[in-house]
Amino acid sequence: MAKLVTSVLGVVLVSSGVLAEDVKKFGKPLEGLGAVPLEQVMKNPVAGQKVRVEGTIDKVCQNKGCWIALKQGARSVHVTFEGYSFFVPKDTAGKRVALEGKVLLREPPPDEVEHLKSEGAGAEASARLSIEATGVEIRK
Repeated sequence: MAKLVTSVLGVVLVSSGVLAEDVKKFGKPLEGLGAVPLEQVMKNPVAGQKVRVEGTIDKVCQNKGCWIALKQGARSVHVTFEGYSFFVPKDTAGKRVALEGKVLLREPPPDEVEHLKSEGAGAEASARLSIEATGVEIRK
């Protein structure tokens, strides 16, 4: 019976196109929030709002992997990781990503922006809106 369940589960995962080894998880497990378009988050940002955003990793901190720039269409947002408690691999640019976290609204100090740009960040590093992710799933 256990072999049958394992076989059926394997078929379901393969047919869905997502194998467990195709997803790398960082931080806390995702809660299962419904994904929202990045454009919607940027148009009506609410400080502290929990969101799930999906897209492509555009840039990654090249020093430690301590931030990413998430891109969705023509929009991108700077994403940090809750409490500096986890990092992502530095070679994940171009990979699909799903993340959950909270919206932050603050003007980053100029020295912080310069620091982020020295690590490879783009214009999104100087934006007032960013996301602090509690969990990240990167797909191959």
